[in-house]
Amino acid sequence: MRKFDHNGLLLAEYQGKLFEKSYDLKCSTGIFIRRFIHSNLLNTLDSNNPALLSLDVNEGISSIIEQFGDTDYGKTKYSKSALFWIGYIYRYISYTREVSTRFVMDLFAYKQMNDVYYTFHTQDPEWCIASLLDISGLDENIFDNNFRLKEAIKEKGTY
Repeated sequence: MRKFDHNGLLLAEYQGKLFEKSYDLKCSTGIFIRRFIHSNLLNTLDSNNPALLSLDVNEGISSIIEQFGDTDYGKTKYSKSALFWIGYIYRYISYTREVSTRFVMDLFAYKQMNDVYYTFHTQDPEWCIASLLDISGLDENIFDNNFRLKEAIKEKGTY
C-alpha cells in the first residue's frame, strides 16, 4: 500500500474536479464515466505521476471529447458534489492500493458510489474503503495481486 502523499492529493483532486466538470457536458453521468474508463487520459492518470498531466480540468474534458466526440446521449446526471467525491475516492483507492482505476470501478460501480455518497462523503477515505469492501463482501486482500493470482489458481484446481 502506498502512502497518500502530495502527488496522490494532486491527482485525486484533479480527478474529482474532472468528474465534477463532467456535469456541464450534454451527456449523462454514465456515458461520461464509460468514456472516461476507456480514455487515454485515464491511462495517463493511472501512471500516478502528476508531472505527465497539465492538471487543467478543461483540457482533460477536451481530451475525452476529442477522443470520443461530443454527445447528448442519456439524461441522468449525478450532483456535482457526488461526482467530485466519486472521482476523488476512485483516484484515492487507485493511488493508495496501487491498482488500476478500471479495477476499482469494477469492484465499486459508480451507481453504488452515488448510492453511498450522502453517508460516506464526510468520512475518512480509509473508512470509506473498509465500508465499501464490507458492503461488497470483500476484504483488503482483493487489492493484492499475489492474493488474486493464488485465488485464480485455486479456482482452476491446479493449486
